[in-house]
Amino acid sequence: MARLSLSLLLLTLLASHASQASDVAPPIAKPQPLDYWQNSDWQGLPNSIQIDKQTVLFAKHDSDSYVGLAILLPDWQRSGQLWQLTRALGQLGFDTLLLLPSPQQIELDPAAEKKQQAIDDFRKQFATRISMLGDAKLQEGGFKLILAQGTSAAWAVNLIASEQLPAPDALVLLDGFFPNQQSNQTLAKQIAQATMPTLDLYQEEGGRWPLLAAEARQSESRRSHKLNYRPYALMDLDETSTRIQGWLTHLGWL
Repeated sequence: MARLSLSLLLLTLLASHASQASDVAPPIAKPQPLDYWQNSDWQGLPNSIQIDKQTVLFAKHDSDSYVGLAILLPDWQRSGQLWQLTRALGQLGFDTLLLLPSPQQIELDPAAEKKQQAIDDFRKQFATRISMLGDAKLQEGGFKLILAQGTSAAWAVNLIASEQLPAPDALVLLDGFFPNQQSNQTLAKQIAQATMPTLDLYQEEGGRWPLLAAEARQSESRRSHKLNYRPYALMDLDETSTRIQGWLTHLGWL
């Protein structure tokens, strides 16, 4: 009888423990940052390297002479388009450094007053990344070229105009835009007032915002008589490297 009572007691204790365990909610997994999978994918690429714990793509020039460093700033989920230019740039004498884009660059708008703190934080972080990573790979005596696409192009100009980012020796825009007309008008004035040579490439069949932004830049640059500004409408993205080569030749770099 004593053995039976002991057995019943043990079963009761086990059942109580199981019930308590089931009432405890499992730990909630911490959500991954929006660029987590992109960062993970990059780490497996042959040209992927780490600079100050940041993943970047880097390729050395394969010409006889070194011209400089081309810093590639792709739009969100457009990294492959700019990386395709690496081979052509390398043959011209450029080392190429491609920075991982941030999803914030398409979510934030410099005209959004209610998000000013988030905008200021992003601008500071973006400027620091471009300067630090670029300085780490620029060889002495070389030119610094920034080739920026989409919202990365717009933010880069914004940072240069506010002197948070040192101006490069030359700037190439590819479909540069903000998804806001007021911000694009400000962008146009910043380009017109900038002293650096600027090649403004845009696709004729591009989206509404890139085309409106390009039109605003051309109009403002004509009004300001900016002589070192050259716009060009691309029929196809494959033209990009040819147009860049011709423009750099005109500048006397090649």
